[in-house]
Amino acid sequence: MRRTAAALLLVLVFSVAGCGDTGLLGAPSSSPTTSAPTLITMPDVVGQNADVARDSLHKLGLTNIDLGTVDGHKVVVLPQNWTVKAQSAKPGARLAPNAKIVLGCARIGGSRLF
Repeated sequence: MRRTAAALLLVLVFSVAGCGDTGLLGAPSSSPTTSAPTLITMPDVVGQNADVARDSLHKLGLTNIDLGTVDGHKVVVLPQNWTVKAQSAKPGARLAPNAKIVLGCARIGGSRLF
């Protein structure tokens, strides 16, 4: 009986301890501040290898990048075999990290369709 009461008391103490909006030593915790998302400056990636360009944009913090085609192919397969010919966001544009960016690519070595 004592064990059950002690366990119940511990559960009650831990559940009540997490209820208040206090930090260490009972001081009120500061509320999180909301700030505008950090904007990223879009570089000029036209002329770069598509795989390298996509990797560079990811390293800058841009996360929503698609590779499209501008040479008649239906999809970009193996981006390392493609060159960026166009980009949807202009160089110098300030973008949110999740902004949609489409890189228009052409296959290296011609317009051979498969």
